[in-house]
Amino acid sequence: MDDYKQLIFACLAAGIATYAVRWYTDPLRAIPTVGGSSLPGLSWLAALRMLRNCRAVLEEGYGKYPEQTFKLPALDRWMVVVSGRELVEELRKRGDDELSQPEGAQETLQFKYLFEPSVFRDEYHVDVVKGRFTRRLPAMLPDVVDEVKAAVKDHIVTRLGDDEWTSVEVMPVMQNIIARVSSRVFVGLPLCRNEEYLRVAVDFTVDVMKTCVGGIHRRAYRIVARFYNMVKRDTERAVAFLRPIIEERQRGGVELDEDGKPHRQNDLLQFILDKATPKHEPVFTIVQRLMTVNFAAIHTSSNTITHALTRLAEQPELLTPLRDEIEGSIAADGWTPAALANMQKLDSLLRETLRFHGIGLLSMVRKAMKDLTLRDGTRIPRGTLVEVAAYPMHHDSALLERADAFDAFRYARKHMPAGEGARLLFTATSPEYVPFGHGRHACPGRYFASSQLKAILAHVILSYDIKLGGDGVRATDVFVAMGVLPAPQSRVLFRARKRGGDPGQ
Repeated sequence: MDDYKQLIFACLAAGIATYAVRWYTDPLRAIPTVGGSSLPGLSWLAALRMLRNCRAVLEEGYGKYPEQTFKLPALDRWMVVVSGRELVEELRKRGDDELSQPEGAQETLQFKYLFEPSVFRDEYHVDVVKGRFTRRLPAMLPDVVDEVKAAVKDHIVTRLGDDEWTSVEVMPVMQNIIARVSSRVFVGLPLCRNEEYLRVAVDFTVDVMKTCVGGIHRRAYRIVARFYNMVKRDTERAVAFLRPIIEERQRGGVELDEDGKPHRQNDLLQFILDKATPKHEPVFTIVQRLMTVNFAAIHTSSNTITHALTRLAEQPELLTPLRDEIEGSIAADGWTPAALANMQKLDSLLRETLRFHGIGLLSMVRKAMKDLTLRDGTRIPRGTLVEVAAYPMHHDSALLERADAFDAFRYARKHMPAGEGARLLFTATSPEYVPFGHGRHACPGRYFASSQLKAILAHVILSYDIKLGGDGVRATDVFVAMGVLPAPQSRVLFRARKRGGDPGQ
């Protein structure tokens, strides 16, 4: 018995010694730790603090280590965070063989446990969005505008001439409007107006986000996902609506337009099908690709427009200059890409909204595919996640004047040399503005998001008076793990305008 005890203690001592040696020689140990101690065991306490107050810990690191690298604790790993132009540019320039954006995004969002493996082995749906879909946006704009007008009328119900204000819970209403407008160019009529299908699209988005911010250890989630995969369930629900359409198109069925002539579908589903059919992909996989793009469109855009509308409701004095600009642009060019491009104040409002509120605290996630050393000498072991401290950088007054204040027209007031104004657009990225990422992996759907958000906001601003109830002060944002969300149940009061309105109606 004594021999067995000695053997057990010897094995335990060897295990502890091995763990201690690995910890002591780990290259990550040399990177400054923020949020607590990096000692074994104590790092878990630091990770729990991170779950409670991620923003404060991140801002602490950004303040202590400006333009440097530091690390944050998670329950199952260390996250390496960089700040400063030079390190942001280094992440942009490093190839996917060294710092991989696809691998980083998949691991951060736990996609490999939720989605079909083939969806991310070959991300051709991303290439479709970058290429063919984005090139077709000008031709799609009339459909976007048509759906915007119909969707807003259905979801923000007021009566012209009625002085009563209608209280609207903004986030769910905007999710439904964004889902419907997106679906118009993703799957077309009549499915884009099917309330049950739209509910699936929104549920898919919410369930993906629940998974991402759930705080579940990735090894535990690998097991949980086998038995309880909400994303798979939502995909199966979407298949019920999309299978007949997909199979009809794959059979070569030809729809007729209003004049009885053959009509070629020009929506995202068709563009994906043109790639998927030669590969003989199953319907489930095709639908999951479509829903993945749908998730990106609904989540980012509904958050952004909710922030923007609550800001407008808090500062109704912004409405008059916006209306003057929108009405002038539409009077000159109609509801066209040129008109949207000329709405500089509206574009500035959107850029400032995304800068000030953002989508997440971190951006530009990358996974180290090999051991490497950054230009500042930081050693990054293979498998490490590296991200940019987006939120504190966007609020750094050393990079942007009065960065701690929301200034809706700050970018519209800036005067740039001829040809350089594009650097200040909502869709433009830079080492100091990274809500969409930066470089070749910047969000491919941001151009569609810009057109969609501008069309919705322009129509709402022309059609309604807007204000906040109560004390007229918008509720503060909510920070959930690394996510930034508008306050739950945020409400805005709408009233149909007695004069003016949408000149395009």
